[in-house]
Amino acid sequence: MNRTALVTGAASGMGRMAAQRLAAAGCRVAAVDVDEAGLTETARRSPNMSTYACDVSDPAEVTAVVEKVRADLGPIEHLVHAAALCRVGSALTHDVSEMRRVMEVNYLGTINLCQNVIPAMKAAGSGTVVLFASVAGWLPSPGLGAYSASKFAVVGYTDVLSQELDGTGVRLLSICPPHVETPLLEGIRESDPAVVAGQSGMSPEKVLDAMEKALAKPANPVFIFPGQALPLVLARRFVPGLLRKQIARMVKPTL
Repeated sequence: MNRTALVTGAASGMGRMAAQRLAAAGCRVAAVDVDEAGLTETARRSPNMSTYACDVSDPAEVTAVVEKVRADLGPIEHLVHAAALCRVGSALTHDVSEMRRVMEVNYLGTINLCQNVIPAMKAAGSGTVVLFASVAGWLPSPGLGAYSASKFAVVGYTDVLSQELDGTGVRLLSICPPHVETPLLEGIRESDPAVVAGQSGMSPEKVLDAMEKALAKPANPVFIFPGQALPLVLARRFVPGLLRKQIARMVKPTL
């Protein structure tokens, strides 16, 4: 598998695991994150992985890093966009600057990567794009107003993008897992453990397994819901009142 893959959020969590799996499979991997120390650890013992510091919310930085990756490693044939940020707070009192930062990283970061990477894939008539969304983009929950709003935006953008890419040869897949045991979830628990109601998260390895299984098939729906995400999304669609009562009973953040 001698192709070039760009992975964001590669300094930790699922981004790190995705980058390491792709490198182990023989890809030339561009590992991208704002955390340079974390990137160094990710790339340890992976000679076919190169690291690039970049804030995905900055359009100029994303343009520059994509151009650098292409110059260093060749055309980008596979994008895994896992970079994300979460902040806990009340929808009414959460600091607006923090909410803006979450939106800039999670939503505008997604746009920045797509606008810089996908046009060349369209021109080539091939490419694979994996965007990490979240069940939070389908199911809102107290204390996660900023994060849910950003992921709802990612889901909406992805849905439109999938229609625009139809017939271009570029494959788009969006992974929407439930809570996953990553540093992001640890940060939520540190801010207010009641936000996750004492629930443990899904194994990140299983999320990536679901992603790889989906990519191994010739065709899939755009949105993939690993683990308990699918039952939650279906409950939101068909029994929203019952689900809302259950969330109210379980999730009581100290906002």
